[in-house]
Amino acid sequence: MKQVCRFVICSGLAMVSAASYAQQSVVWDIHSPSTIIAGSGCQKDVDAFASTNGNDLAIVFTRLGVDLPGGGSPTLADRKNCTVRVPATIAPGVYIGQLTQRISYGITKTAGATGSVATRSTFFGFNVSPHNVNIPYGYSVNEPLLTNARVDNFSVRTTPSWYSGWCSPNRAPRGLYQANFAVSGQKRNSREDLIMFVDGLDLKYEVVASLIRCQL
Repeated sequence: MKQVCRFVICSGLAMVSAASYAQQSVVWDIHSPSTIIAGSGCQKDVDAFASTNGNDLAIVFTRLGVDLPGGGSPTLADRKNCTVRVPATIAPGVYIGQLTQRISYGITKTAGATGSVATRSTFFGFNVSPHNVNIPYGYSVNEPLLTNARVDNFSVRTTPSWYSGWCSPNRAPRGLYQANFAVSGQKRNSREDLIMFVDGLDLKYEVVASLIRCQL
């Protein structure tokens, strides 16, 4: 199975006219010394690569997975993880609205094996709901592509301190996207098969959702 994970964050302003906001509303500082992509399943610019395209951030992993084929090593469990931290700047007058997480993965396993994919993340200090996919014991799986998704909506506060800190027309908020990813699995004995890789992990961050703009 191809050992590739594609992780994308997209921020869209489709509901906002060009006259209201600049075309690029999110700037990802992937070359900052504060940018981190590191772990047992990733190393920045070695097997994990970050790039940007307008409001979008893409990180491609090539080693984030579990490879425990039957008849091979006597190892019965494995876990790979990756920590991602990327600074971002959002244009004045735009706030967090909605975050969609979509995990696409492939797995080949026999009945005596189990696996999981888990994410824990925050954006600009907002906690994003944990997103877990679990593949239990008891049945065989041979699926090159499965997808699991969830959506988080963020409540935008309307107190004066919120507006002065986030919605100031003269200040572009700067913060961090931080995430921890883990792919893990174990099998009952060395004859069992467990091969699991994250072929696509997509996060869609929309700076506008039901609420379009700050009321300044």
